Amino acid sequence: MTLPPMSTRPQRLLRVRSAALTAGQWCAVASLFVVPLNKPATNVALILSVVFSLLGAEARQRWPAAARRPVVLGALLWWLVLTLSALHTWYDTSVLPLTGSYTWVCWYPLVLGSLLTTPLWRRRALVAFALAMGVVLLISCGMDLGLIPQRAVEHSEPAMRNTVFKEYTQQGLALLVLGSMALAVAVDATSTRRKAIFSAVALLTLINIVVMLGSRTADVTLVPLLAYWAWRILAKGRFNLRHTVAACSLMVAIPAVIWFTPAVRERLVVSIVHEVQLYADQRVPTSTGIRLELWRRTLPIIATAPVFGHGLHQWAPLYRRSIEGHPDFDAFLMGHPHQEMLLILAEQGAVGLLVYLLLLVALARYIRRLDPIPRDIYTCILLIYLTAGLANGLWADFSHRHLFILLLGCMPLARQRTSPLQVRARTE
Repeated sequence: MTLPPMSTRPQRLLRVRSAALTAGQWCAVASLFVVPLNKPATNVALILSVVFSLLGAEARQRWPAAARRPVVLGALLWWLVLTLSALHTWYDTSVLPLTGSYTWVCWYPLVLGSLLTTPLWRRRALVAFALAMGVVLLISCGMDLGLIPQRAVEHSEPAMRNTVFKEYTQQGLALLVLGSMALAVAVDATSTRRKAIFSAVALLTLINIVVMLGSRTADVTLVPLLAYWAWRILAKGRFNLRHTVAACSLMVAIPAVIWFTPAVRERLVVSIVHEVQLYADQRVPTSTGIRLELWRRTLPIIATAPVFGHGLHQWAPLYRRSIEGHPDFDAFLMGHPHQEMLLILAEQGAVGLLVYLLLLVALARYIRRLDPIPRDIYTCILLIYLTAGLANGLWADFSHRHLFILLLGCMPLARQRTSPLQVRARTE
């Protein structure tokens, strides 16, 4: 047996590592495609992305370069906060809650950054997510029209009507992202045909959320999104009559959808008031009543450790002890307080919440520097996350946290800021 010449071995190894890099890039794209569809497939795609990225060509250059991206730095900083909070828990309870913890998703932007190194690959990942959600949208509409059978869960849980792979809140938020993507392309499009196609996609998404899905979280989140797009269309048109009419129509649509659409009015006005009254009078564990109970009992938990909190994953046992022995114990027992900032205050304290808010402000400032289409998309993603997090625990839910963290990992690089001296030097 004769060995190949020494000069050909590095070339073969380079080809193998280049193929591994390409495979990792497609796995990263696949992770965005499957994140709204299937949890195990999401994990498999991410694990393969990590393996292929480490084995791929130029790994020593790609990973440090990705680590310098602002979004990656922000995610790693929040991972450090959560890790310190886990050490706090370990100090108090002798249990280190890092194995299997959701803290490790903070590393996913670094993984995607090491693979999606060009605008083309990042665009492919976002298109993959949009295609997956487009399929979900069409299936959901087909279910409502009776062309496609409903899932079996719809018979035991009517709220799951027209849901495809996820529950109604998860599907609703992902559809809001799809609609925002479509509107971002439509607003910036110069072609009338392109503008009409993507506007139609956004309109179909709106109809699906408002009429067919029935998610109160998605309905509430529509309000700031419609307000943003009204401002965006008005600003783009510079008070052009056509753009002014479109923006004013969106502004009128916000209260009109809430008040004159029976299903939305029932969910957002009538039912919430009724559920609050039931909770106040009889402590009935309705959707709103459970949240009020969660928030009411979280405040004393925060008050006992206001600065650094109680440590990672400590809200759940503290809350459980506070409601043990009460009527409807099982109905009010939840794994998180259904409010992002209350959970942070309870577990990481005021210091953790301050870091969290500063990171959100830094993210918003970075988004402002993006080109128009990605700027609109990621502004809407930030609005969706902040609004939905007012009455839901997004970070504590697999589907929600993977959706948002993977979309952040695909964020394009912002334009470099130029100082007045650099501008003057270029002109001279």
